[in-house]
Amino acid sequence: MADALSKIKLLEELAKLGLEDKVVIKTIEKLALYKIESLERDLKDIKSKLKEFEKKYKISSKDFLKKYNAGELGDEVNFVQWASLLDMAERVEGRLKAIKSA
Repeated sequence: MADALSKIKLLEELAKLGLEDKVVIKTIEKLALYKIESLERDLKDIKSKLKEFEKKYKISSKDFLKKYNAGELGDEVNFVQWASLLDMAERVEGRLKAIKSA
């Protein structure tokens, strides 16, 4: 990750110096699109798993999380997995929002 970050910083410095390149810009756009598509696939998979839990326990994820955080459901493995999936979905949605707004 540190290597990728240093290369991004180098691109930023080059751009500041007016050394922008159409190929570089197009490549960055393609990388962003690739990451968006990857995150959207991940989110779709996570949401599918969330739907399975909702169907199995006949409760929405929103209501589940309220009860889980209030300690009303215990620490059953499925509940821990469900809560983890909700956390993952939130992080993926945040990354998507950040990339799309850039």
